[in-house]
Amino acid sequence: MNYFDLYPNVLLPSFSDKRNSSKDYVAITNLFKRAKIRDDIFESVKAFYSYIIEGDDRPDNVAKKVYENDKLDWVVLISNNILDIKNEWPMNGYDFQRYLDAKYTRDQLGEIHHYETNEIRNEDGAIMLESGLTVDSDFTYSYSYKNKRYHINSVQSVSYIEYETKKNDDKRSINLLRPQYIPIIIDDMREILTYEDSSQFVSRKMKKGDNVRIAEPR
Repeated sequence: MNYFDLYPNVLLPSFSDKRNSSKDYVAITNLFKRAKIRDDIFESVKAFYSYIIEGDDRPDNVAKKVYENDKLDWVVLISNNILDIKNEWPMNGYDFQRYLDAKYTRDQLGEIHHYETNEIRNEDGAIMLESGLTVDSDFTYSYSYKNKRYHINSVQSVSYIEYETKKNDDKRSINLLRPQYIPIIIDDMREILTYEDSSQFVSRKMKKGDNVRIAEPR
């Protein structure tokens, strides 16, 4: 089921020059009404599992693989609170290369963006310092262990190309709703994306907007 098939409509005054009377309306999809996965499911660890987006897969490709229905791409997106696919979904190879070409020169891509720590363990194998922390190039980590004092300078440089690649790849790790919850989510969406009785109520999938015509510029 397409996401926008679930959306209700609103009747708004027609502003066409061919409008015959104040009773002329057009039906428009009400995009201002938005639904989300209900909290008891969204906060349940058992309802989701970790998933890594492969290659140039789009949300519809993921939905096809996981739910056997590419029209459930909206489930993939709302499961991760993704509103802006352009910035919140990993870029495909072509778009990523275009992004790099627009932002950097070839020489700049090889320059150092920042430095990160390497993992440091004590003599018994316990982690004293985790890897991946952003530090200065001369960063030295000091710690005491078994009456000994250690001073270790162990950092690695990260180039601009490595930084941008990791930033894009980090978006590949998402959470997916387990397939057995799909019927529940669709029923919830149908219920949420309907209208309650009001002075503008026409039906559960339709309401009437104000009959106000926008003044034409002089």
